[in-house]
Amino acid sequence: MIRLALFQGDIDFNDDRIGFGEWKALKPNTPWGSLPVLTLADGTTQIAQTRAILRWVGKETKLYPTEDHVTAAKIDELLDAVEDMGPKIMEAGRGIQDETERLQARKAACEEGGAVYNLLVKINDKIGSNGFAVGDSLTIADLFLYCSANNLISGLFDGVPTNA
Repeated sequence: MIRLALFQGDIDFNDDRIGFGEWKALKPNTPWGSLPVLTLADGTTQIAQTRAILRWVGKETKLYPTEDHVTAAKIDELLDAVEDMGPKIMEAGRGIQDETERLQARKAACEEGGAVYNLLVKINDKIGSNGFAVGDSLTIADLFLYCSANNLISGLFDGVPTNA
């Protein structure tokens, strides 16, 4: 979603991908011991954490409002709601030792009446009739939702059907 926002805003950037073998040495030098990290062009400032970077890029690209605080809060609200999908999926399989049962529990969470399904319905209901997640134009909420929905059905979460 960060890369999409940078592309959408026509901002040149260095897309440094960290290989698995490089991570152990790099990790202690990151602000929070995690990725992503955005280093500004002057090299003096790093911003870490996905949503913090996404908001910063959103402000730079006009995909996140700087003056309309209500719309900004609605974007944040949707980002937080979408972020809740992962824990709901993981909770569905927690404590179940049998793999088949765990996968079935996750599948059930994505079916009608399940926790993930119910959250997706609420998210869908928040999307405007114009197709934008918040407001009347593309925002970081659209990019975050797009990437998160793709992650949901990508196979990242065992047991989640590709048609969830």
